[in-house]
Amino acid sequence: MRGETEAVNILVSLTLICAFVFVYSDIDVDVLNEILHEILSWCARVSVAIVLLMVFIQSRMDVFRELSRELGDGIVQNLGNSGLLGPRRHHASCHCHTIREGTSGFMVQKLKHDLIKKIYDGVYQVNVENIGNVIYSVAPRVDSLSRESYNLAVACSNEFVLKNIFCFNPNCNQVCYVMEHYEQNFKQWLQENSLSDQQGKNLNPEFLQILRDVLRGIGYLHRVKNRCHGKLSETNIVVVNGRAKITGMVGPRLQDDYSDYKHLATIVRKSFETEQHDIPTELKLFLTYISKTEPSRLLNIENHPIFLSPLQRLSYRVIAHTFLYFGKSKRSFALALNEKLGKCEWKLNVRTTGTFVMVLDRYNYLGNLSEKQRKKIVEYKDSAISFMRFCRNVVAHLKDNNVKRDPGQRKKLTVKEVEEELNGYWPEFMPILHEILLEHGHLMVVHDAVLK
Repeated sequence: MRGETEAVNILVSLTLICAFVFVYSDIDVDVLNEILHEILSWCARVSVAIVLLMVFIQSRMDVFRELSRELGDGIVQNLGNSGLLGPRRHHASCHCHTIREGTSGFMVQKLKHDLIKKIYDGVYQVNVENIGNVIYSVAPRVDSLSRESYNLAVACSNEFVLKNIFCFNPNCNQVCYVMEHYEQNFKQWLQENSLSDQQGKNLNPEFLQILRDVLRGIGYLHRVKNRCHGKLSETNIVVVNGRAKITGMVGPRLQDDYSDYKHLATIVRKSFETEQHDIPTELKLFLTYISKTEPSRLLNIENHPIFLSPLQRLSYRVIAHTFLYFGKSKRSFALALNEKLGKCEWKLNVRTTGTFVMVLDRYNYLGNLSEKQRKKIVEYKDSAISFMRFCRNVVAHLKDNNVKRDPGQRKKLTVKEVEEELNGYWPEFMPILHEILLEHGHLMVVHDAVLK
């Protein structure tokens, strides 16, 4: 080490001086030997002290560097406040001590009350003075993808993209990105919540809300920023106050805009596989739809029937029947819908009694009609158009508050029960109906169609 070399040089110099004095002076030899012995002893003690000091400094080098960095930041801050320097980057004061985080090597700013929570490797929840709870995401300084993701997030201004507040260098090897606080990512949410009920019939409304929010975030990146996410995963979807946001964008300029929707569909499918549940028919068709449909045609995705309430779904059925079945595009619409869905023996699923059968077999219930009037009645067929007409007529009875599952029951069916009954007859009908509407240039909008 440098300290040892300097100590040896001092000893050699002193030895040469003593030899010169011994040769050219009249000092007694015993006295000179005693002086030389004292000098050598002093030099030996100094050398040992220097070596011990250098060993101590080397062992505590990280601490000295951290203290030097804090001192430098303090000087820069004071100069900035006095106007001697230009604008400085955002600085958050924690008034805390530092500890070494063993797994990542990051010098974590740990508060006096230990208000820090490790989410997973490299990601921490921290309470920062004047800001509150935030998320620290630590990455190597040479990681260009993390820097690009941060810059893209800063440039975004959307409620479905996680906000990035500022960044700083905790040491010479790492960068800490400070983001708005979130409760958990989608992977952690799945560990505490189910995607559907035990029967697998009804999807969890919270899951549908997350799915819809992610779709809106992706749509914002594509249409406004002309960028794709590029790395959508369970950990890059986070939950903030019950709403979903996307983070970790690393995609280039928009080229393959199908990839984000395909990744989202893959995430949902794997989530159902993890729970060992079958994907409901309507959701399965929806995932296929967003994976294969040109993204520019997904403009009305928020009003897809899968996101509608039971009352809104019934309204959707009636509106579609009204302005398409009686509109100018009736023939092309009917051909497209029947071709896409084919035929379905849905009438076999209708119960043998109750309002649904009364609507289905109204020919037998209208006994006071003449033979000529009976001929004008169009019987229901197995086609999709015929099923849409059947649904519209059922909703008409619901409007009259006269829908019952069995004639002898006094209790009338609720809106939710009616919609579940209709959807059970032909589960594929509503998602395919939505696709055909878009193909004919109709953006179906139902007021308050979203879940929240």
